[in-house]
Amino acid sequence: MTFPTMAVMALVLLAAACAPQAEAPEAEPDPEEAAVVAAVEQLFEAMRTGDSEMARAVFHPDARLGRAGEDGISFRPAEGFIEMIGRPRDEVYDEPVWDWTVQIDGRLAQMWTRYAFYLDDEFSHCGWEGFQLYKGDSGWQITQLVDTSHRGEDCWYPPGREPAA
Repeated sequence: MTFPTMAVMALVLLAAACAPQAEAPEAEPDPEEAAVVAAVEQLFEAMRTGDSEMARAVFHPDARLGRAGEDGISFRPAEGFIEMIGRPRDEVYDEPVWDWTVQIDGRLAQMWTRYAFYLDDEFSHCGWEGFQLYKGDSGWQITQLVDTSHRGEDCWYPPGREPAA
């Protein structure tokens, strides 16, 4: 190949590399993953609205809650939490979640997500939550929820709700 031919080929390749690339089409959302996320989000809507029946519908009857802390982990049945959600109160329990990852194998799923907890608009704490869900005849239900809890400087905030500097 002669030098002018190589130069022309190099320019063609350079032009092709610099040309705007068509964006790859977004993958269709996985309906099962969307259903898992919807079940978890239903819990947080139940908390915001104080609706214990909405919360009960998304928990498996044998579900449990756990808190992982510096001194270990503790568990309790979810029923007490469900009842607490429905008790009359003046403030709104708001718990946004984001940056989640969902994994599914057949009827078993898990969701790992960041969260922040607010009483009305006042920030309380943040952490990570791990949900395990089972898909029964009525859809995805939470069988276990374990979280961590951080306060102060160790916290992060949901997008758009960062504290003023």
